[in-house]
Amino acid sequence: MKTNPANKVHLALVRSIAASALLIGGCYCVLPALAQAQSTSAGEAQSDGSQVRSEGPKERIKHLHDLLKITANQEALWSGVAQVMLANASAIDSAIKDRARNAKDMNAVDDLNSYQSIAAAHAVGLKKLATAFAPLYSAMPEAQQRNADVVFGHRTNPSKLKSRG
Repeated sequence: MKTNPANKVHLALVRSIAASALLIGGCYCVLPALAQAQSTSAGEAQSDGSQVRSEGPKERIKHLHDLLKITANQEALWSGVAQVMLANASAIDSAIKDRARNAKDMNAVDDLNSYQSIAAAHAVGLKKLATAFAPLYSAMPEAQQRNADVVFGHRTNPSKLKSRG
């Protein structure tokens, strides 16, 4: 895929926003947007040699469920967290799609406002996620809370996390 210099700058900015979102939230809720922003098929190699993640939000939610070792007694609380994560992914994906749909007609101010919309969707989503996750975290025994602290503290590459036995 050939891109002009302006598109490369836009892609770098979207990647930066996505990376910042992961660092702030550690919740995987921005990854669908990042994949969409890169304008490639899931699993396709990028020009820089990296790979776009091929799993969708449901797979990432299941992975987080496994990492957090959610028990049968915690499923009702987890369900609320999962629903918020799906809604967040949808909201961010919508903001990214709006930006892509209008990109050709944007001036510099419109461009900045479109990035602000993406960041705002992420900020609202993080607040909702924290609110939904708090009761689940409170219901976890201390060892499971420590595990959650590690899972959410491992912000640099959440896909590399392995379930702790």
